[in-house]
Amino acid sequence: MDYVKSKSFTLAHGILVLLVAITMIAAACSLSGCLGSPSDEDAIRAKLTSELDSIKNLDDSFVDEFSESINMSQLSVYGIDGVAFMKSYLDGFDYAIDSITVDGDRATAQITITCKSYTGYQGALQNAVTDITANPDEIAALSSDEINQRIGEIVIGSLDGVELAATEPVTITYTKVDGQWEPASSTSGDIAAALMTN
Repeated sequence: MDYVKSKSFTLAHGILVLLVAITMIAAACSLSGCLGSPSDEDAIRAKLTSELDSIKNLDDSFVDEFSESINMSQLSVYGIDGVAFMKSYLDGFDYAIDSITVDGDRATAQITITCKSYTGYQGALQNAVTDITANPDEIAALSSDEINQRIGEIVIGSLDGVELAATEPVTITYTKVDGQWEPASSTSGDIAAALMTN
């Protein structure tokens, strides 16, 4: 009888130890994200990384959408393909996710973007225009189409040599909707503004 009691106690003790171990493993996994869904911060980081990588990798759908949003089609009169222009402008694009702060169903992510300097581009363009207007006789001999073609060459040529520069930090606001983190509707505009002001 004592043997049976001893075995029962040992078995009960073993089950208790096993249950405690399972509970501790489950708790550790919930903290590290090995069970169930990722943490809110990880979910936001993954979503943001996916979006920014589409820019970094010059994803065609992003470049097309971005070109349309800032009406790059107006450059066609100068013989410039808006999509080609944006791909050249975004060549060298990179980013850093500086921080992600979650507060209930709202969160903010701060990023810093590196791309061709828009200020540098404007300066190079101004220098090129100054150079060509220094010889008014040359321009006077050109037709309107030839002048537009020359402007297109100046625009593209000015963009090619522009150095990369970091933007001011951009803050993106997220809201959790039906369990999914959604960026604010102004996000595309905020990123576009950063790309055009560095």
